[in-house]
Amino acid sequence: MKSRGSRVSSSGSTPIGYAKVIEDYRLGVIPPHQLSSWAQVSGKRVHLSEGREIAVYPSAYDPGPSLFSHLEFALKHEGVSLEVLAALFRATEGTSFVNDLCRHIQERPTGQYTRRLWFLYEFLMGRQLPLEDATQGNYIELLDPERYYTATPERSRRHRVLDNLLGNVDFCPMVRRTPTLLAFEAKRLAEEAKQIVASYDEDALRRAVSYLYTKETRSSFDIEREKPSVERAARFVSLLGELPDRTSLDKAALLQMQNVIVEPRFGEHDYREEQNYVGESVGMRQRIHFVPPRPEDVPRLMSGLLSCLERMTASQVEPIVHAAAISFGFVFIHPFEDGNGRLHRMLIHYILSRAGFTPKGLIFPISAVMLQKRGEYDACLESFSKPLMTRLKYETNEAWSLSVKEETGGFYRYIDFTRMAEDLYRWTEETIRTEFREELDFVVRYREAREKMENVVEMSDTMRNRFVQFCLQNGGRLSPTKRDKYFSTLTEDELQALEQLVQEYLLPFGGPR
Repeated sequence: MKSRGSRVSSSGSTPIGYAKVIEDYRLGVIPPHQLSSWAQVSGKRVHLSEGREIAVYPSAYDPGPSLFSHLEFALKHEGVSLEVLAALFRATEGTSFVNDLCRHIQERPTGQYTRRLWFLYEFLMGRQLPLEDATQGNYIELLDPERYYTATPERSRRHRVLDNLLGNVDFCPMVRRTPTLLAFEAKRLAEEAKQIVASYDEDALRRAVSYLYTKETRSSFDIEREKPSVERAARFVSLLGELPDRTSLDKAALLQMQNVIVEPRFGEHDYREEQNYVGESVGMRQRIHFVPPRPEDVPRLMSGLLSCLERMTASQVEPIVHAAAISFGFVFIHPFEDGNGRLHRMLIHYILSRAGFTPKGLIFPISAVMLQKRGEYDACLESFSKPLMTRLKYETNEAWSLSVKEETGGFYRYIDFTRMAEDLYRWTEETIRTEFREELDFVVRYREAREKMENVVEMSDTMRNRFVQFCLQNGGRLSPTKRDKYFSTLTEDELQALEQLVQEYLLPFGGPR
C-alpha cells in the first residue's frame, strides 16, 4: 500500500514514520513522543519542541512510498504508539489496507517488525487477519525492554511474539526508560527510606504516624482547595491507614473509597453517567481546562485500568512507574463526579505500600510536596490535557453542561506516562528527604522538649500541646492574649523557661506542618 505524497516543510525536511502516517490519514491523535522527517543532512539531528523529540534523519533513512515501510521505520526508530496505530487501523477500514497488510506479512513472514505489526493489528482491532499462524522465526519481544518498562511476557504463538505490554487493549500505558528515570532508579529511594526509618526508635515512629497521615490528608484536600470537616478528615486518615491491608482493588472497592472521602450526599453507586469536566468560572463564562472521556467510555476504560494494575503488580513493575501510570490514568478517566483527585493521590499510596516501597505502617506525605510545587503538578497534568483539548470537539450550553461530539476512548486508552513517572519520582525523592525526615525529626525533638518542659512545670498533655502550638505560631513566644486566656496560672519564670525550650528544640522545625 502506497503512502500519499508528503509536504516538504519550510525547513526542507519531509515527514516520515508516524508523522507521515498522521499527516496522510489526517489522524486526530495526540502526537507521540517522537516525530521524524528526513532531509539533506549529514547525521541525525534532534531537538525538543513542546515536550516532544523532533528528529531529522539523513536522506538514506527515507522509507520510500510504502505505508508499511513507514510503519516499520516508526516501530524501529520511534517506538510503539498504540494510539496512532489504532487510529490508522480504524481510519483504513473498508479500504484495501487489510489485503495490502496481509500481502506485506506474507512477503516477510519472519521479519520482526512485520510480526510486531501483525500482532498489533489483531491486538488493537480484536480480530484476526486471514493468515495462517507463523511457523518460523525466533520469538521476539513486542516492546524492547531497554527502551520501555515492560510486563512479564506472554507468548503469542500465532505471531511468535512475546506480549510484554503493561496493559491490555482497553487500557495500556506506555512508559519509556529515559535517562531521568534510570537515574532515579539508581538512587534506590525505597532503601534510603528504610535506612531513615531504621535510625529512629519505635516510640518515635509510633508518634510520627499520626503526623504523617494527618499531613497527607490535609495536603490532599488543600490541593483541591477544600476544607473538610473533622469527621471527613478522620475518615480519610482511616482509609489511608487501611490501604496496606488491601490485597487488590476492584470497582466495588473504588466506590467504597469514593463514598468515604466525599460528603455523604455526593457518594456514588456506580461510575458517572454524565459528562463532567474540570474548569473555572470567569464572570458569566466557563473556562474549560480538561474534559474526561464520555460516560459510555468509562466502564471499559476502568475495567482495563484495574486489569492493568494487577498485571503490573504481578510483573513487579518498578513501583513509582506503576503508581504514576495507574494514578494519573485514573484521574484522566475521572470516573466519578467528585473525589477523583483525592483518589488519584490515594492510589499512589496504595501501589507504593503494596509494593513494599513505603516502610510498613508509615506513609510518605507526597501531597504536601505536590501542594508546595503546585505549578509543577499542574504542568504535569497539562502535559496531557493541553494537547488533548486542542483535539476534542465539545459544546457547552447556558446551564454549563458539556457534551462531547465524538468517540473519546482512544485518547485516554494508550497514554504515554513517562513525564508523569519522572515527576512522581522527583516529588517522592523530595518527600523522603525533606517532609518524611523532618516529621520524624520533629517527633524526636518534641519528645526531648516535653521531658524538659515537665521539669519546669507539670502540665496536662492538652495544655502542653496548646502551649507549643501557640508559641510556634508566634515565632517562639506566647502572645499576651493567649497567655492571659489559657496560661494565667503559670509564673513569669515558668513561662520564660517554657518559651526558651520551644525556641531551642522546636522552633527551627516550625512544628509538624
